[in-house]
Amino acid sequence: MLLVLGDSNPTHHIRRPWVNWGLIAFCIVLFFVNPSYRDYGLTPAELHLVALAPAQVDVGSVLFTLVSYNFLHASLLHLGGNMLVLWVFGDNIEDAMGHLRYLLFFVLAGVAGGLAEALLGASPGVPVVGASGAIAGVMGAYLLLHPRARVLVLLAFRLPIVIPASLFVGLHVGFDLLAVLLPADDPEMLVAFWAHLGGFTAGLGLLVLLKCPDVPLFQPASRYPDQPFGRWGRYMIDLGHARDAGVGPVPMTRRVAFAVKSLSYLLIIWVLVEMFLV
Repeated sequence: MLLVLGDSNPTHHIRRPWVNWGLIAFCIVLFFVNPSYRDYGLTPAELHLVALAPAQVDVGSVLFTLVSYNFLHASLLHLGGNMLVLWVFGDNIEDAMGHLRYLLFFVLAGVAGGLAEALLGASPGVPVVGASGAIAGVMGAYLLLHPRARVLVLLAFRLPIVIPASLFVGLHVGFDLLAVLLPADDPEMLVAFWAHLGGFTAGLGLLVLLKCPDVPLFQPASRYPDQPFGRWGRYMIDLGHARDAGVGPVPMTRRVAFAVKSLSYLLIIWVLVEMFLV
């Protein structure tokens, strides 16, 4: 399990990611207001009726849930995990598109995720809530723009390491693909994995359409700080090396230092967790 904590990717076109901050704030406020999932969550079965028997449902209300479901969350953990990912990745996508186009991107990626879940999900009667589909779109866009940016994650909620963004996003997408191929063991623990995959796919295409013309895809490692996360970066296990920037092979001294640092971290985590917390 990887929990993302931050990235080392500054913005260049905007001063502040106002839209991204606004989306996060709106989701948090709605969580505590606690609107009805039945009224504002996306129920795929009702969306099916829009296509098959529109006279039996309020078409406008059902279509509205394709947007409203993105801003509702089932638990504090659900909310916190989604907002943390959006905080880390969303500002750079807003930077690549501008404020208004980023808002449109977020909504459309969420709609695409909802449609994918309605078409392919196995539980059409269960309301779907959460910004995961839209956020998967954000991660898809980030993958096309900044695959070599480095992100700080907690491995198994214990070990802080720095990895390429492409690895983090790729693992998430791979897990979603695996999940849709396996049957759910516990019907009470349903996750809208098709919404994730639909949003991710939409994010890839929408980025190309909505990004600013001067923003290139697949930006090189040289664009990002060589020492991520400031002075604290020296104490982290960093799996992204200078070779990604095209400056030649990593010196043997740096390889040894990396191995020593990694083993030291593993030992410290083992002592703290296994001896004191277990």
